[in-house]
Amino acid sequence: MIKRREAMSVTTRENMRGGRGTIQFVNIFEGDEVDKTRVFSVITVQPGDSIGAHPHEGEGEAYVILDGSATVSEDGVDYVLHTGDAEYCSGGHTHAVLNHTDKPVSILAIVIK
Repeated sequence: MIKRREAMSVTTRENMRGGRGTIQFVNIFEGDEVDKTRVFSVITVQPGDSIGAHPHEGEGEAYVILDGSATVSEDGVDYVLHTGDAEYCSGGHTHAVLNHTDKPVSILAIVIK
């Protein structure tokens, strides 16, 4: 399947999962376009903004830092991830993201059912 950038929807979420600010999603694939996924998006987190700690049950979520750096908490432990680094939060665990820098961070996020 080929999907051109102009066909991808852009959405935003305020104070996502109890975090701060506005998180932007470029939804690469949506709904049933890709098997076994619920989210397949590039998310942008502005400086000082965050996605609050949230659990995954019966699914997992992969993050890949595409550009920039962010503090990713996994089960309450903080890690600083940079461009090219990745994190996977499997079912029964929690994670969160904070952009601790002065530049936006772009993250590929895939939720796998």
